[in-house]
Amino acid sequence: MSSGMPKNINILKQLFKLGPKKAIIILISAVLIYFMNGGNIPTQNINDNDAINNSDIVSGIVTRVVDGDTAVIKVDGQERRVRLLGVDTPETVHPNKPVQFFGNEASSFTKKSLNGRQVWLEYDENPQDRYKRHLVYLWLSKPSVINENTIREYMFNARLLLGGYAKVMIIKPNKRYEALFKKFQDEAKKSRLGVWQQ
Repeated sequence: MSSGMPKNINILKQLFKLGPKKAIIILISAVLIYFMNGGNIPTQNINDNDAINNSDIVSGIVTRVVDGDTAVIKVDGQERRVRLLGVDTPETVHPNKPVQFFGNEASSFTKKSLNGRQVWLEYDENPQDRYKRHLVYLWLSKPSVINENTIREYMFNARLLLGGYAKVMIIKPNKRYEALFKKFQDEAKKSRLGVWQQ
């Protein structure tokens, strides 16, 4: 028996908990998608836990950037205060902390990159924090295939890490891209970019 079998059995059990009709509809949809994709199963090349559902990705317009890792995004007419997952930029607006090294540069980079732009919000396990901020991976283009290359090119969280504007900060259970984010941070650190200049 392959190592993937127990996981597949668990998925089937979870499907049938929805009821036989819903499970059959989901399975038929999966088969149709498989054949519409030329018999290839789309993969993300991250790891088995990183599968996402495109219905979890919503579009919005950035109306205001607060600092390097926080923004306000209008989704369906409602403004959401958004905190980027997996990254932590130096403080610039904290009421009890001074402006930190490379904080102004990180904030300026985020403002220049995001203000007024259409973006796509991808959620992980916990959609909000205790401050009611939406916790997201922010895409500059809606991903159709998710792999390391598309993350490097289109995910803003990754761009912050690759440019040295942020350090990795993982707060579980939101850890979908943890391994890649650490890899991106290591690259910026080796090149002594941004926050790694000190």
